Amino acid sequence: MYHLTVYDQDGSKLYDEPIEATDDSAAKEKGHAILRENDVQEHPFRIVHTSGRLVEFLSHKGKKAKA
Repeated sequence: MYHLTVYDQDGSKLYDEPIEATDDSAAKEKGHAILRENDVQEHPFRIVHTSGRLVEFLSHKGKKAKA
């Protein structure tokens, strides 16, 4: 079992849902399909295995630390 979390550029969760997949490759494929369906491919996201292992990650782009 895997999990997909998508964030907006401010770090708020947009989607947070489980993905049923047999391996990392299938989880990535299903995760990217969900991203495309919801038109959020450019948003920060992570796909993790339920064991906590990070499978894929896209960080915030152009986000600067507050001074």
